[in-house]
Amino acid sequence: MDWNLTFFGAHEQAVADDWTVPIEKHFAFECIYVVTGTEHLRIQHHDYDLAQGDFFLIPPEFIHQAWAEHDLTYFCFHFDLDDPNLKAQLIQGLTYHYPAQSPLCKRIAPHFDRLDGLTHQENFDFNTKMTIQIELSKILQIFYNASRTVTKNGSSPTAIEYSRVIADYLKDALTNQVLGYVKNGYTQPETGLVQAAISTVGISDGYGFRIFKQTYGISPREYLTKLKVNEAKKLLLKPQYPIGDIGSALGYTNLANFSRQFHRWTGMSPKQWQKQHTPNN
Repeated sequence: MDWNLTFFGAHEQAVADDWTVPIEKHFAFECIYVVTGTEHLRIQHHDYDLAQGDFFLIPPEFIHQAWAEHDLTYFCFHFDLDDPNLKAQLIQGLTYHYPAQSPLCKRIAPHFDRLDGLTHQENFDFNTKMTIQIELSKILQIFYNASRTVTKNGSSPTAIEYSRVIADYLKDALTNQVLGYVKNGYTQPETGLVQAAISTVGISDGYGFRIFKQTYGISPREYLTKLKVNEAKKLLLKPQYPIGDIGSALGYTNLANFSRQFHRWTGMSPKQWQKQHTPNN
């Protein structure tokens, strides 16, 4: 198994009746669960009214806006995963709004309640982190089963499969590149990786970019960037790998180029990120 599941931004918030969020989008899935009151959401030119107990799923890169009506308290979190098949299935197979009495919301509400309860804890130890992972895994299982046979945005099965092949190619190529460096101490990054991925399914670059973004919400290049970010973070947590070697494994010609790009990704240098996320630092 080699895939990343990221959970972040979880919070419960009570807001005033004039609360509003400007138009925005996120690179990850966003889950919104209404604890009390009423929340309104606008996405894909449609408005939705969320009541107590309702759940709303916003796919990656979907532009949306939210505002309150009365006595709103909501629980929200983001998650992201780099399994291309599952990600495409969730984007294609799940709707946005699940009312409190819907079968899916009834199954998923207990897990939301448990995650929401963790937001009130002051300290997050190993047990808490494992609880988050377990609850999120159960939520994803429910999502998976609900989305198995449903499609939403009208993409043809062929276009979806092409997109999955492209995503798999990018993930495998980067993984093999990093493993090659770890084993042999050197690597020869494949140039034109996105074009090579698209060519494997025998379609034009333009069509490949279009159907990939329709399936995943981001372009193939943005997807490759996210894979590199995840890989860099995994390697930075392993002290046996010097930062310069990590950059080389990801295809950067020198440490300065890697550090500059990592700062664009995260807002901090590799060393700063490593220090902040390494235990006992």
